[in-house]
Order: sequence, then structure tokens, then C-alpha cells
Amino acid sequence: MRERGRAWVYTLLLMPLLFIGGFVVSEAYAVLTYSSPSLLRDSLRDLTRRETLEPTDAFRSALAEVEAHYYGKPPAIDKLTYTSIDGMLGALEDPYTRFMDPDAFRRMQEDTTGSFTGIGALLEDAPGGARIVRPLPNSPAQKAGLQPGDIIVAVDGKSLERVALDEAVRLIRGPRFTEVKLTIRRGENEPFTVTLKRDLVESPTVDVYLEDDENKIYRIWLQNFSEKAPTLLDRALRQIKQEGGRAIILDLRANPGGLLDSSIEVASRFIPGDKVVVSVVGRQGLLDQKSTLRGRYANLDVPIVVLINGGSASASEIVAGALRDHKVAPLIGEDSFGKGLVQTVIPIPPNTAVAITTAKYLTPNGTDLNAKVVDGKRVGGLKPDIEVKNPEDWRMTEEDKARDKQLQKALEVLRDKLHATKEGNGILRAQGEAEVNR
Repeated sequence: MRERGRAWVYTLLLMPLLFIGGFVVSEAYAVLTYSSPSLLRDSLRDLTRRETLEPTDAFRSALAEVEAHYYGKPPAIDKLTYTSIDGMLGALEDPYTRFMDPDAFRRMQEDTTGSFTGIGALLEDAPGGARIVRPLPNSPAQKAGLQPGDIIVAVDGKSLERVALDEAVRLIRGPRFTEVKLTIRRGENEPFTVTLKRDLVESPTVDVYLEDDENKIYRIWLQNFSEKAPTLLDRALRQIKQEGGRAIILDLRANPGGLLDSSIEVASRFIPGDKVVVSVVGRQGLLDQKSTLRGRYANLDVPIVVLINGGSASASEIVAGALRDHKVAPLIGEDSFGKGLVQTVIPIPPNTAVAITTAKYLTPNGTDLNAKVVDGKRVGGLKPDIEVKNPEDWRMTEEDKARDKQLQKALEVLRDKLHATKEGNGILRAQGEAEVNR
């Protein structure tokens, strides 16, 4: 009986040692397996040297140890490295400073150029998958009969139940003319599968709508600030001029932003003269001021309003803030997203990149665009001059336009302005082709 009690004492004493020693067991085990005192001394000397390694050397050393000693097959070296970089950038606690692996970097380049290879549908997050906001005209999605509100629940058999929207997009996109199999949930019906052939898709950038035929009020829905945005905006303005437009709604809702240069180009169409569009402030203070570009003004002589909501971010906020500060247009809708930060994209050969926050934007009047979290709530962004909220389940589609309270308020404001001024002939002034059709 005594012997058994002693055995239990030994066990209890050893267990804490095992747990405490667990952090060094790999080194201890390596040392204990050496067969000679000299090898043991060398190992201990090496261990001491490791304690003084620079962080970058420590990373390389850890990577080498994983490759050499991990009991299973370790992930590919690039995956280990990319994950390590993600961890490093995560320490900054800045969601916009991020590493882009080859796939993410390629998607970013496609998004900024305005074209990509995929199925041609605008997507948003939805429970259990990705919801189709609308198929693009003449796209594989439209030709396959996909509809607004359809939810993609699987791609090539892979469930999207717990998959981020970015990852869902990555799975859907692929080389041109290759096939992708989508599982679709439509309403309460049983899910069905459809196979689409990927093709080159032009990213939607500018759509024009005649919202009030009697008063000739047009809405320009600017959906992003890609390289093509200024040219497509010029085309829209020409169309409105030719059709006798008397008022314009610039719709920046659900516009996540894009290129700074494109935002300056767009603002230059609406703001006359040499005016500041945005100030760029870095660690050392004011870095730069971006002003309207000479020869880009569209000679507008019509009332304008701007629509914004929580999806209006970055370049959208720059343009909206500049138009309000220069008294070109009031803002209608909801608080904007609140992202006025400058990300500098630095390519890392051969095919990755890192986006680093290097500065922040201020509107011409000095308004800081960035939202802050106060008591757990996101506060900031641009405040509209006229606040109007749409129903939570409202979708930015033609089918849901009747419930678009923000659009209705914009039309009301412009009708009042037109009736007050009685400038029935106040359409877009004549303008040289060189100013609009660059």
C-alpha cells in the first residue's frame, strides 16, 4: 500500500514538470539524444545563440526548424510565409494594411482596371452563401437565367456556408472559357445546380437612368472609381446633355471607392475652377493637396444632389465631401462608411504585394473622413445634409426602386429647385469635345 501511495506522489509531482517543460520539450529532447559531451556542449551553445537572434533571423530559423522537424507534412513554404506576413501586419491592428497573395493581388488589379474573368454578377454577403444583387447585361450569369436575390450556396461542390465573400469571389472567378458549377437557392425552392462558362466581364462603373421624364432629372450611378470611371462618366454627361437634362443625381451609394486619381478626375467634372479636392496628411503633417484638373470641368449649369449611404467609402467620400464643401451639391442619405485612409500598394516580386496605410484624407474644409468606434458603435464618415434611411431589406435594384426613399427625397429636392428657379432651359452648357471626350 505504501509503494502505491509513493507512485501516486511521483506522478503528481511529475505532471507539473511536464506541463511547465512543454514549451522547451523539443529543445530538451534534442539535447538528450546527443551521444557525446561535445555534441551536447555545441547544442547548448547554439541554443544560447538563438536567444539573441534578431526577429527576422528568428523567423527564418523557425521556418527552417518547421521544415526540418515538423512531424507531418508541413504546408508549402509560400503558404507558411504568407501566413507569417499576415500575422505581422495583424499586429498593426489596421484592417486596411494587408498582404495580398498572388490571387488577391490579381483580383485587386482586375478591380482597378475595370475588367475581370468570371460570371458577371454583383454579389453581396448573405446567410449561407453569396447573394446575387444583379447579373450584368450579356454576362454568363444573365444568359444562364440567374436572378437578383438568388443565393449561391456552393461553388464546384464547395459549400459557402462559412466562406467570406472575397473567398467566394475567388472560387467563382477563373480562366476564361473554363466552367464553374454553381448551386443556387431561389426562394423556398430546392437548390438547383447550373454550369456556367466564365468569360471576360466589364465591371459595371456608370449607369444612367432618366428618373423623372417630365422634369428631365437624371441619375448617374457611379459604382466604382476604376481607371475607366472618368471616361464613362464623360459619356454619361454627353448623353444627358443630348437628351436635354435639367438636373442630376450623382449616386455614390454602395460605391466602395477605387483609385485616387479617378476620384480627382470625377470631382473635376463637377467643381469649376482651380479648387482643392482633398488634402493628404501623413505622419509628418500635410503631404499633398489634390486639386481639380484644368480642362476637365463639364460646364454644368444644373442643380445637383449626391446620394450616399454606409456603402459609400474612400474615393466616394472624397468626391462627396468636395462637392459639398464647394457648395456644388448637398448630400442626401445616410452616414458614409468612414474610410479616408491612403493605402500605398507595393508590389513584392514575383507576384504578391502589400497595401500599407501611409496617410489619411481630409475634405477641403478639413473634415476627417475616418470613422471611429465609440462604445462599440462605428461613428464617423460624412454626415448627410438631409438624412433619409431606406428599409433594412432594401436592395439597390430596379425591382426595389419603389421603396428607395433616398432617391425619392433627391427627386423632391431637385423638383423644388427647378420650380423655384424656373430655369427650364438650364441644361448642360455647350462644351468642347476636348473637355469631355478626352
